[in-house]
Amino acid sequence: MSAPLAFTVLMAVYDGDDPGFFEEAVASAYANDCQPDDFVLVVDGPVRAVLQARIVACAETHGLRVIWLPKNQGLAKALNAGLSEVRTEWVARADADDINLPDRFAKQISFIEARNGAVDLLGGAIEEIDEDDRVVATRMMPTDEVEIQRFARRRNPFNHMTVVYRTELVRQAGGYPALHLREDYGLWARLLIMGCRVGNLPDIVVRARAGGAMLRRRGGWKYATTEYQLQRYLFKLGFKSLWEAGFHLLMRSAVFVAPNFIRKIVYTKFLRS
Repeated sequence: MSAPLAFTVLMAVYDGDDPGFFEEAVASAYANDCQPDDFVLVVDGPVRAVLQARIVACAETHGLRVIWLPKNQGLAKALNAGLSEVRTEWVARADADDINLPDRFAKQISFIEARNGAVDLLGGAIEEIDEDDRVVATRMMPTDEVEIQRFARRRNPFNHMTVVYRTELVRQAGGYPALHLREDYGLWARLLIMGCRVGNLPDIVVRARAGGAMLRRRGGWKYATTEYQLQRYLFKLGFKSLWEAGFHLLMRSAVFVAPNFIRKIVYTKFLRS
């Protein structure tokens, strides 16, 4: 019987993260039925004393490998710094404020093994919780590879905090592109162009923190600017036509600059289950 696939949890944390949520996120990875072989944590710039203390405590308790970046560089550069230190064939992404369900890794690793490794990137569904841990929405993704490819032309086809991917393929793709808040979508596009085999589990594998604060962050002209950068990137990559990129830019920018209550309706009624 072959040994289980070895994988590393890759997580980035920065000063804006909640210390308690961070500690819970790390603990949830190790509370899994299938525990990680390694855990690379990138600290993206200086952090306040209380968060630093939690980071040090978690590192000592769980044996995390911690990379301390001298200044905040953003998620893409932080994850790329961590990716360069990964020693296993597989990476499981995890966010510093989300909760990995106890069977997440077992389900994903079993799926990959059942297909004899004939998948390079695998995600899953999430349920979003508010500040009081109440479920406010679920975000399911297409599971069929052909449908994922079609969906990706319109929207991000993976929940980033759920993905497991082959380390070397992501390195070959150049890692995460410098797209503020959209680095994951840019990476998926590159991997799909490369012909990577992809899938999504129908199962909820992560509880993601959402709520009013998230909606406020995902609005305004600044966020619309990130949409322009993303669509421009996807067009130059050859992933979208000029018409597709322009249409999606106009539609999404209209939502981003709309009042918060309108964004809430769009997210909860049209983009979530």
